[in-house]
This record gives sequence, C-alpha cells and structure tokens, in this order.
Amino acid sequence: MTVRTNVRRWIIGGVVTAVALSAIAGTFVLSVRDSTRFDDRAYPGSSLTWTPEETFTRFAVTLPECTDGRLRYWVGDGRLYLKISATAECVSRFVEANRLNASPVSGPAPTAITEDEQAAELGWTFPADRSYTLHLRGEGRVQVQAWTDDAAEQSLYLYSWMQ
Repeated sequence: MTVRTNVRRWIIGGVVTAVALSAIAGTFVLSVRDSTRFDDRAYPGSSLTWTPEETFTRFAVTLPECTDGRLRYWVGDGRLYLKISATAECVSRFVEANRLNASPVSGPAPTAITEDEQAAELGWTFPADRSYTLHLRGEGRVQVQAWTDDAAEQSLYLYSWMQ
C-alpha cells in the first residue's frame, strides 16, 4: 500500500464520520426544537422535557394574549418559575385567567421568594420601595404562589410546584 492510498482512506473515513455525526446532530435538533431550549422566553437551564405549551398545561397556567413578549419562565424538577412584566391591566387579566386569589395582606416580598435560590439565579429582584400582593391557588397536584408589585409597569412573579 502506498502512502497515497492510506491518506485517501483516512480522508474518506473522515468524511463518512462527519456526515454520520451531522445526521445524528440534525435528528436530535429536530426532535427537541419545540422544547423550551428553543423558546426564547425560557431562561437558560430550563428542562427539555416538555414543549412550552405542555409546560403551561401541566402547571394549569393560562396566558392571556397581552403577555406575548412580556414573560420569561424556567421549568424543572416539577417546578415552574414565571415572570411577567406588563401593564396593570394585563397582570390583572393573568391573575383572573389563572384563578389566583389575593391574600388580604400586602407588603414587602416575603422571604419565601426573596431567599429562593432558583429565583436568585434567574435574576429576580424585589425592590424594597414597592409593595407586593401575594396571590394563591392550590388545586389538586398543582400549587401556585404569585406576587404582584405596585409599580406602573407591574411585575408578576409566579412559583408553581407539583405535589
């Protein structure tokens, strides 16, 4: 065998390997393209298990049209973190659509969310000069806590978990 024959075999083998790896990678991308990894609303590190629609359905979250382009979320380990920044009217529509009941007490954001590790990793901040209202819903396996602030451009911070 000549050196040329060996080089030719290496080149052909390399091309065949590259084509095979590209096909495998393409198949993977097509299989997960509808997952949260390919949803620009998802925070980095969100689970690839469900599509965004499946995620919101599983956590019994309804998204009014006014939230389009105004929300971010993270899902994993049976938990959902969702933040909406929108007008007070849009936040109210979200609260109504999701049957969230306001607690009778408003005040600073409770430590349950301000000291939550995942919320901190997502960059959620709770300015002390704002007042927050806690909204709750507990039905079946899905529990929801959401905090709304009193700013002109309101923020809603939702934490939901499956029992």
